[in-house]
Amino acid sequence: MASTSITCITSILDDLQALENDYPEFPNWPQKYLRRMRHMLRYLRTFLLCARKYSNGDVQLLFDNKKNQANNHHASLEALAVRIGEAIPKWAKEIQSSDQPWKVVHDLEKDMESFEQEICEWYVFFLGSSSRQSSNSVVRKYDLMEFMDSLLENLVNYLPRSRLAHQVGLIKALEEKLAFMKNFIRFLTLHGVENTELGPLLVHTEAVAINAAGLSYKFQFKKGFGSPKDIKESISELPQKIIPVEPQVLETCIQALIASKLSRQSYGDTDERILRDFYHSLLCNLWEKLKHGTCPVILRQLQMFYEGLNSLRTILKEKPKEFDEKVRDPTRVVKCYGGDFISPLSLNAIKDAIQAKDMDIVCSELLEIIKLIDAVITEKCPESSSFTFPTTNGLGFVDSLLEKMMDVTSSEAGSIALIDHPIQKVQEVLVCLRSLLWKIVELQNEDEEVQAIWNRIVGVAYRIELFIDSLITGNILDSSSMSIHSILEEMNIIKAAALKICDSERLGGKVKEVTKRFNHMPQEGSKPIVNDVVVGFEDETASIINGLRYGSRQVKIVSIVGMPGCGKTTLARKVYNDSSVNSHFQERAWCTVSQIYQKRNLLLQILTCIEPKLPEDVFKMGEEDLALQVKRRLLKNRYLVVLDDVWDIDAWNGLEASFPDDGNGSRVILTSRLRGVAPQAKLDDEPYSLPQLTPNQTWDLLKGKLYPGQDLAPPELCEIRQQVVEMCQGLPLTVVILAGILSRMDRYGWKEAVEGLSSRNVSSTEQCTATLELSYKHLPDNLKACFLYFGAFPEDHEHNTRRLISLWVAEGFVQKTHLKRSEDVANDYLMELISRSLVIVSKPRSIDGVKACRIHDLLYEFCVTKAKEEKLLQRVRRYDDLSAFTVPCYLRRLCIIDSKLEHFDNLRLFSPAIRSLLLFSHDEDSIGFDLRFIFHIIKLVRVLDLSQIGLDPFPREVELLVHLRYLAILGRGKISLPSSVCNLPNLETLIWRNSSTHRSVSLPDTIWNLKKLRHLQLIDEVDKHYCFFFPRDNLDNSSQLRDLDFLSCLSLDPEENISKLLRKFPNIRKLRCSVNLKPDVQYHVAMNCLSQLESLSLSCVIYGGDRYQLDFQFPLTIKKLTLSYFRLPWSKMAAIGNLPNLEVLKLLKQAFEGEIWEMEVEKFPKVRFLKLASLNIVKWTASSEYEYEDQDYFPRLQKLVLESCDALQEIPSCLGNSSTLEIIEVSKCPSCTSSLEEIQEEQRSNGNTDLKILIS
Repeated sequence: MASTSITCITSILDDLQALENDYPEFPNWPQKYLRRMRHMLRYLRTFLLCARKYSNGDVQLLFDNKKNQANNHHASLEALAVRIGEAIPKWAKEIQSSDQPWKVVHDLEKDMESFEQEICEWYVFFLGSSSRQSSNSVVRKYDLMEFMDSLLENLVNYLPRSRLAHQVGLIKALEEKLAFMKNFIRFLTLHGVENTELGPLLVHTEAVAINAAGLSYKFQFKKGFGSPKDIKESISELPQKIIPVEPQVLETCIQALIASKLSRQSYGDTDERILRDFYHSLLCNLWEKLKHGTCPVILRQLQMFYEGLNSLRTILKEKPKEFDEKVRDPTRVVKCYGGDFISPLSLNAIKDAIQAKDMDIVCSELLEIIKLIDAVITEKCPESSSFTFPTTNGLGFVDSLLEKMMDVTSSEAGSIALIDHPIQKVQEVLVCLRSLLWKIVELQNEDEEVQAIWNRIVGVAYRIELFIDSLITGNILDSSSMSIHSILEEMNIIKAAALKICDSERLGGKVKEVTKRFNHMPQEGSKPIVNDVVVGFEDETASIINGLRYGSRQVKIVSIVGMPGCGKTTLARKVYNDSSVNSHFQERAWCTVSQIYQKRNLLLQILTCIEPKLPEDVFKMGEEDLALQVKRRLLKNRYLVVLDDVWDIDAWNGLEASFPDDGNGSRVILTSRLRGVAPQAKLDDEPYSLPQLTPNQTWDLLKGKLYPGQDLAPPELCEIRQQVVEMCQGLPLTVVILAGILSRMDRYGWKEAVEGLSSRNVSSTEQCTATLELSYKHLPDNLKACFLYFGAFPEDHEHNTRRLISLWVAEGFVQKTHLKRSEDVANDYLMELISRSLVIVSKPRSIDGVKACRIHDLLYEFCVTKAKEEKLLQRVRRYDDLSAFTVPCYLRRLCIIDSKLEHFDNLRLFSPAIRSLLLFSHDEDSIGFDLRFIFHIIKLVRVLDLSQIGLDPFPREVELLVHLRYLAILGRGKISLPSSVCNLPNLETLIWRNSSTHRSVSLPDTIWNLKKLRHLQLIDEVDKHYCFFFPRDNLDNSSQLRDLDFLSCLSLDPEENISKLLRKFPNIRKLRCSVNLKPDVQYHVAMNCLSQLESLSLSCVIYGGDRYQLDFQFPLTIKKLTLSYFRLPWSKMAAIGNLPNLEVLKLLKQAFEGEIWEMEVEKFPKVRFLKLASLNIVKWTASSEYEYEDQDYFPRLQKLVLESCDALQEIPSCLGNSSTLEIIEVSKCPSCTSSLEEIQEEQRSNGNTDLKILIS
């Protein structure tokens, strides 16, 4: 009966899987119902597989004995099987016919509840029966394997369902141990070990499997079978019981392994899966041995063996069918020897026959085999080599490597490490290859032969870097391809091939061929056509039409810019087709430029718009004649020409001569993703940067696309309104694509579809991909990596620009130059991405800058996909991605998002070549997590962000990471920065983020040894007063931090010698300090020794309620100054008011105290931004002594912010005469309204009607 029921359940499970695969064709069956039913039925099938082992007679007899001790149990297991068997056809029928899935699920759950108690009791019985078996009892191996497969399927499918990390850890450990035992038995069977030789092992395995099945069943359905705590404790203890310790079972394992050695045989393809499964189990168990430590003598061998096996697994997993028997046979040998080598370790039983010396020999032999396989694969299938490298900005990487090689060879540590290696010769050949790269850079993506050479040069450069860095750490990667001599040999081969291609005649022919191919590309073939959107942009439309019809009589350009898909073309089309515009201009023409264009085609487009039926001879004209034709037809006419989708200023330069300027108000509309494509002199006004659609506009657009011309939407659409608005984020392209998806579905399935959709689904559509690919392809190489790096962070992440820039610098994306600091170059990169409408400014700085930025969800998904495709970085998120992710041997960057620490631990990050590891977790408040073992593996890492990981204590193993440039950590508990930080000679950025424990941080004496430190920051979102305490005991003999550019926050005590400490940072430009003051003490804070300082924020640590007596001496270079809590009298303003370069001034939170601020000698000559917040000021005036010179106060002020100055009544009237003032923002200042009105009236009388006063 049980077998029949198993067959029926399997059939139902197949039907449910088919329904889920075909979704959304079956919208009446929500996926959550399908998954819930499959989940319950799988557990039921496992029970029946377990019950199948027992014959009815034996079970009845044993059950009768048990029945005397139990109350009202059913008579036999067969009776329960019959009841289950009778229920199964009913479920199958309901699934096939019912249109009420919730009812089917409810009925199934009700039936399952009626079985639960009996099933749990029977599992207890099965376990007792199994444990009473003798070691010689007969266990049907194939039944046992089928039972374990079903059990493991339950455990694997449970993992992504659990939201509790500790549950995931328990189940994962249980699943791996059971999988090892199953794969171990299959491995032995494959090697000819008979069932009779496995008796004790099979009995033991059956017992632990039954125990695991019963506990996991209770764990899932836990109703009346003990407390959840008891069940969890039982499950947590079970993995330790799975690996046998009984002498008889251990002896069986050892003898079986010895027997397997004597029965080597060839394998069929069907056996490969068994080997691969066992192979995976070996790695899992080997990882545990590495993590928790084994015999010190073999620890290094185990690590090398793991590295080799992991590399081989990656190769074979990617292209298993590419390799013939020449590779397959050694591969099998590795797997078999590996099994014999590691299984005793996994079984905790290293016998005398397997001594450490023998293991050393075996390990060496295995590594040699792995090298042979790797060499054969590389020769036969180079693209399948385990060594991979990023394909972005190869030329920039080679440049940075050459600079690095010069630094390394000139340093003491580097010269010692490389003394036995011909690095100088490698450097000479690389310089030659770099010059060849420059010659072929224009053809890189256009010619297959050139691309192949390019990849080989860049690939060998990455290997050189890996070799050098590994050598410096003393941890050279064990790979034949990493020998310096093999690298040099390969470089010479590449050089010879590259020189042939770079032959001037051949290269010139290739350039002509590519140019010809470009010239014959269809004009608009690469630009996707997006349906016009006619919702929103009312204000922009009105403003543009007004600018077209009125204003200057000269030819002017109206520029519309924005990110891909934001509606630029649609807005231009809306304006172009407006009736008032149509009647105003005598000639109109629309010209789509696109990223690849020919001037001749553009001229023909314009002529065709002016005269749709052109004479045949016009199409035969050359460029010059066509340009003359356009000019003649536009001459003396008021014309409007739209140049849509312009990618560079050359397009305008090529057409400008054809646009006559007759002083009659002609106009050109230009749309672009780039802000700088229109000449400034020709612009009518600032470019129109299109805003995102409002929620109502988004809704109107979707409704119009799905139901054009209808005011009312059906309830099925109204039901998903909120989800749609949130998903689209105001981007018209997203709305249009989503409308296209929904239009092809039955509307009754929309809700379920939208719940399952995300920006990832939308971004993967062909229309969206083509649109975004254009922007990416048009980026300069040095910006591509910076742009794709946005995919390393969580979705909707707001980026602090300083931190982002520090990451770009540490990653090596920023080209070094002697003219600018790296931070300034990186900032230029960011501004360029913003100007190309790829990055959105979310928080602007007070003036001229960006405090925080983000990217749209569509661009984010593009970055994630493209970064993986170009091997720049790999992002995994949550358990689903982590569980399916296999860590490549040469993974460059890994970003783990929204995952629990246990998930990360289960990832088994064995990637010695990894350069960046960023962890974004929700577990910062959890118990400290031990990552020390990982640092022994990732010694080459340069970027390490652990600012959301609770580490306690701070792992001193970080000192192993000598290449580390960027370190962000979470400060919690009693964690402190160890003195061993001095062993990080390349550290440039150190960020300490306070967690639940808010406190200051004392830095060790060795901090002065970090000579490359550029960015030092303590982040505390709750209290800004916490700061770094620098050691002051031996400042005279301490080194300067000459490269330090940014420091936040520094503790200053004026009772000490402040200047002596500050002189340790001679080149600092941005500084935030917390000053310790006491009442009734006169202080002098001299900071003028900081000759490079541009931005300074000072805050007082509050000790009492009295005013503080102090004077400041600021450096004249300061451009931005922020003060708070000092309670200074307004008379001290003279030290600030005449700083010659000050542009931003913020006086916050009792920075000054007193009801009257009367400006006198202070003129603030360059201040453009002024903020007064939380001050007790009542009157702010200009001295009457200067009433005829009041225009000298704030002569360049552009923005004034007044916030929480409750008593403020008067604002200087001289601001009414300011010709530069653009905006006044007022918040919680109720008494200054009349003074503001006077200023605005004065501004209007002076002709400035654009002054904005915003009051909230």
